Amino acid sequence: MPLQASAARIGHDLKIFEALRSSGTKTLEQLQDMTNANPITLGRLLRYMASVGLIREAGVNQFEANQTCQKLATPEAVTTLTHFFDNGGPLFQAMPAFLRNSNYQDVTDEKATVFQSALKTDLDTYTWFSQNPELLGALVKYMALEQSVRARWLDEYPIERDTQNWDPTLPVFVDVGGNVGHYCALFRHRFPNVPGRVILQDLPHTLAQALQTPGVEALAHDFFEPQPLKGARFYHLGWILHNWSDEKSKHILRQIRSAMGVQSVLLINDMILPETEVPAHAAALDLVMLGGCGGRERTMKEWRDLLGDVGLVIKECIMYNRELCHGIIGVVLS
Repeated sequence: MPLQASAARIGHDLKIFEALRSSGTKTLEQLQDMTNANPITLGRLLRYMASVGLIREAGVNQFEANQTCQKLATPEAVTTLTHFFDNGGPLFQAMPAFLRNSNYQDVTDEKATVFQSALKTDLDTYTWFSQNPELLGALVKYMALEQSVRARWLDEYPIERDTQNWDPTLPVFVDVGGNVGHYCALFRHRFPNVPGRVILQDLPHTLAQALQTPGVEALAHDFFEPQPLKGARFYHLGWILHNWSDEKSKHILRQIRSAMGVQSVLLINDMILPETEVPAHAAALDLVMLGGCGGRERTMKEWRDLLGDVGLVIKECIMYNRELCHGIIGVVLS
């Protein structure tokens, strides 16, 4: 419910959940002293939080942490709720009217999505965030949190097997659209003895914020332009293609395909939806992609069709987190 999310967001702002988790039962007066909120307003907020199970009412004007409160007090919960409430909330509010007015047609133009309608802007999502640093900060924190989960493929894919006798002067891992370099840093840390150059690619303003990781090079590159690094062992697209429509994704893939050699593998790290019984979180993220940027999550059949249209074929696929529908797809020239 939107009101419950609002109450949780207020609870984070006032640090209610952290206080109850760390200090035990607190009275309304104690919480008022801590927050400087008006006692009447604070009491009404706490009453609602208790009524929907965000905290527990221990007595008259007394409150304590329950299991939900314990979870909400974690830094991960603060990051996740802040991002989805502040950045996702306007999309969810505007989505019904947007789809109704568009006769429920597919959303494929990243400059004509729910996002533009909700934020009253002509800018695409990425440009808009670059001009709104506070909300960009919430997004960046959430993405950093996600990296720890989305990088688990490094423990599953046979990188060391496939890089034996690789020429150390050639690119071994090129992270295309790799943001500030989390995957490159993790690759170097996980495989310190793998020969070859590790290269981070993204737009110049993003690379200006890149992690300073020894052994990682940075190269400014727009993935809609031809890939300048030829014949790398691995090209990596980490949660890139779900941001884009099929046509835009094909354009990105063609740029990489033109640079691939016979030994090259394109690693697509993304969500792979099951054909039936899609988990709620995965279906929700699919609608976030629809609303935010005209992108989509894909089933294995949809991945296979998309790749086949640009002359690529799936060599292997590893589901490294089945619960979250996370997989790594190894793709080669057809």
